[in-house]
Amino acid sequence: MSRIDARIPLSVRETIDRAAAMQGRTRTDFLIEAALEKAEKVITEQAVLRLAVRDQELLAKALLEEQVTEATPFIKGLAAEYAARIRDK
Repeated sequence: MSRIDARIPLSVRETIDRAAAMQGRTRTDFLIEAALEKAEKVITEQAVLRLAVRDQELLAKALLEEQVTEATPFIKGLAAEYAARIRDK
């Protein structure tokens, strides 16, 4: 176990105490769960952002390295579908 000390305004402490009491928990339990929940959320969001940037870099690299002289049937189909949608507008 370790200890964390923090100075907070009395009004904040009272609000935390009230919320903890409503859940039948101690202030410490309430703060630990809230802090842990927030920390895990931040870590998850940052991991997703890093993956998104990494995926973008991989896609850009693949597109730059790709040397295709003719579109695949799949790409031709997408282009035709796109052209049809544009014409219909």
